[in-house]
Amino acid sequence: MLWRAATLGLTLGLAGGLAAAPDALRAVQERLFDRLIQPAKGEVRVIDIGAVDETGAPWSRAATARLVERLAASRPALIGFDMLFAGDCDGQAAQDLARALDKVPAVLGVLLSPSAGPDLPPSRLALAGQVPLWPAAGADAPCPGFARQEWAAMALMGDADATVRRVPVGVSVQGQALPSLALAMAARLQGEAMAGPDWLRLGAAPPLPTEAGTLRFAPSAPATWASRTLQAEAVLTGQALVPVGAVLLVGSSLPQRGGLRPTAASPVTPSVQIWADALNGLHAGHLPHRPGFAAWLEAGFVALAGLAALLALARTTPARAALLLGFGAVAWAGAAMAASRAGWLIDPALPPAALALIALTAITGRAASLARAERVLRDRMGQVLPPALVARIAAQPRLMRLEGEAREVTALFTDIEGFSTATAEMGAAEMVARLDAYFARVAAIVLRHGGMIDKLVGDSLHALFNAPLDQPGHEAAALACAAEIIAATEDFRRKNNGFGRTRIGVETGPAVLGDVGFGTRIDYTAHGPAVNLAARLQEANKQFGTQVCIGPGLAARVPGLRPLGEAELRSFGRLPLFTLRA
Repeated sequence: MLWRAATLGLTLGLAGGLAAAPDALRAVQERLFDRLIQPAKGEVRVIDIGAVDETGAPWSRAATARLVERLAASRPALIGFDMLFAGDCDGQAAQDLARALDKVPAVLGVLLSPSAGPDLPPSRLALAGQVPLWPAAGADAPCPGFARQEWAAMALMGDADATVRRVPVGVSVQGQALPSLALAMAARLQGEAMAGPDWLRLGAAPPLPTEAGTLRFAPSAPATWASRTLQAEAVLTGQALVPVGAVLLVGSSLPQRGGLRPTAASPVTPSVQIWADALNGLHAGHLPHRPGFAAWLEAGFVALAGLAALLALARTTPARAALLLGFGAVAWAGAAMAASRAGWLIDPALPPAALALIALTAITGRAASLARAERVLRDRMGQVLPPALVARIAAQPRLMRLEGEAREVTALFTDIEGFSTATAEMGAAEMVARLDAYFARVAAIVLRHGGMIDKLVGDSLHALFNAPLDQPGHEAAALACAAEIIAATEDFRRKNNGFGRTRIGVETGPAVLGDVGFGTRIDYTAHGPAVNLAARLQEANKQFGTQVCIGPGLAARVPGLRPLGEAELRSFGRLPLFTLRA
């Protein structure tokens, strides 16, 4: 019958879709998993370096040296630094810091570089087989005076939606493996790290699963950050006491230090908090991961449940069949949620949703088939059979033996006027809370207008329209987005003293879109003159006293914009600029 063929085809199609796991489906599943995974409990403490030291002077390397001396007094088990100690390597402050570091077990962070750098020290990361490590041509290393300490990569990379969900096992610098900061610290605490293509072992502990050379961490909420974080200024003044023998991570939550990343917990998560979450997971032996068989398990459930729907509807009433399938969906969701909370990321929602669609199709088809059969029987037999018999045959039809990259983009850049000055007057917790609320509002507007959030850098947001998929009318969408951002942030500014105006630059033109990394663990971004010009246009608002500055490429496509005149823009020469009409 037609409804059976349709149900079978839908079942196979949905099962095949789950098995293939296209990017759009993975994006939905990632958001589901974001809500399910639970942060591992741990004892890692974060030392947050603010804008000033204990004397009120701007934070300096000398202040860092004093901080390390103070931390050394608590005899820490290990200190990791989410910061690069480079530049001014011969001064007194650098010498003081080197002497202080010699008193504590420490792991120093390095930054990846596109050019070759110095040789790396011996690594605690050993490889077994082909392990996909993030490649880099070189690394910006700490000063030579700090070479006695162990080094680790501070590399973090977002998924296609820019959200950071994973940290790398390590990176490959000039062919040499360098562990990530969390793994280097875990190896220092638990024993040498041995990594394979899809596993990681620390010392004698049982192996942990990895995903294409990455470790998924469970992000903690800002409330957790506050409970485990000590302000560096308070540590120096003695107002905050560091626990004896603690594992410490030293970093900064200031946006001007470039350490804020979007995670499932917050769009402005300090990178030092990300490393703390990852290290807690490694130390607890609890890392959420998606098993390689998960997609096939989900597809198999849908296929078997779809066949069960056909069998149930052939042998019982639609109501009983619906009850049976509903029980199966609830059982799957419960088991998947239990598995996900234990670290096995199995989709609890999409397979039951697929089953519901299959059941709806099958039951609707069966009901329509029964209705047609009843009409046929009543029409054809109503004059020669008793009505009760006709009704019976209609209810039980079996009683009768009837026989589916270069592109044009509109780039939008935002920035907050005078924010670096304002942050010096705010505490770290207040600054993070305000930025959290600000970016949540701006990001929601971008997504509502169909834009893609490329990245957050400090207090700036970079967005792309007409990427990664075609978006008809992306020019008008970007301008409408800019207007709504200005209105929303002006309201936000009135309610938050100390926040400056938001400035926006918008331009349209050809760009080359690409990714950095491997597989789906990418940092999706665009390269091209239009993207660079949009950033310059944001700065040009200072010259004209405007909040939205629009380039000539976009102005040529959208009539009705107000001319501002010409301006000299670095790397672009003198260009006519425009803004929105009031």
